[in-house]
Amino acid sequence: MRKRQKIVGAVALEFLMLFPFVVAMLYGAAVYGLTFFAQYRMQDAVDNAVSTALYIDRSALQGAALATSVTQRANTALTGLVAELPPSLRDLNADGACNMETVGGIEMLHCRLVYPNYQTNPVVPALSFGMLGEFPPLPDRLDAEARAAF
Repeated sequence: MRKRQKIVGAVALEFLMLFPFVVAMLYGAAVYGLTFFAQYRMQDAVDNAVSTALYIDRSALQGAALATSVTQRANTALTGLVAELPPSLRDLNADGACNMETVGGIEMLHCRLVYPNYQTNPVVPALSFGMLGEFPPLPDRLDAEARAAF
């Protein structure tokens, strides 16, 4: 009888010591999952804005007019796509997020979204453990960008 009580006590002690680590791993997995999903949603919006902008009749426009039309269409599409994101990601500045750049003599459309203060305002809050810091560690910001030559 006494030996059984020692075993039950040892199991209870092991449970008390390991339970916080198991909960921390589950919470960390959930936070990182939601962070990566937010990053995916931002990247999807940027990718779709770039691809939408490239569906334009290039034979009707030339030179600067083509570049202006593509940039304007990409910014309009990106603004609409950001409006469809979850409320926690709608504060992204999508106005003027797409512009033209020249890389190696090739004109490229470059669209970018930035969630600037992700560490201070994350989708899911990190837990603070005083001297040990915050868990799980989060990135300072989330970036999503896409480029396409036209």
